[in-house]
Amino acid sequence: LARALLPPTAMEDIPRVVARTAISRLGFDDCVIYLLDDERSTLVQKAAYGPKNPTAKVILDPIEIPVGEGIVGSVAASGRSVLVGDTRQDSRYILDDEMRLSELAVPIVHEGSVIGVIDSEHPDADFYSQAHHDILTTIASMASTKIASALTIERLNETVERLGETERARRDGERR
Repeated sequence: LARALLPPTAMEDIPRVVARTAISRLGFDDCVIYLLDDERSTLVQKAAYGPKNPTAKVILDPIEIPVGEGIVGSVAASGRSVLVGDTRQDSRYILDDEMRLSELAVPIVHEGSVIGVIDSEHPDADFYSQAHHDILTTIASMASTKIASALTIERLNETVERLGETERARRDGERR
């Protein structure tokens, strides 16, 4: 993962790299990366590997989860990981396509703030171990810096573009 994230990476590629790495290296059934949309207090699916994304790269119908809702939303609200051995026993579990009995969700935290969640579900009960949790937490930590940097660059580019538009409008006004 560290090598995959080293080169300059576009924002839209980072979640895919993280999800793909979790699937291939940890043997997970699926992995979904959600990033926080602060304005709407919603987590938006940015990448998925496994059965929830059959086209591998393009998210055809992104899942959106309000902060505080479901296991993923509760992780975003609390900033703490959740490992569920049997989702049938957890009222927060949201069934989206088919029942999975284990879930592991860890926050992606940058400078003390949750910026996203890595979520994985498995059809077998008690699939995830403390070792899975620890590794996924490390992956989230590594990803947080790259995601935060890419988001900062995106915001700076948007600001530069707006300033350019303002400058062009000012010059057009002066010419008139």
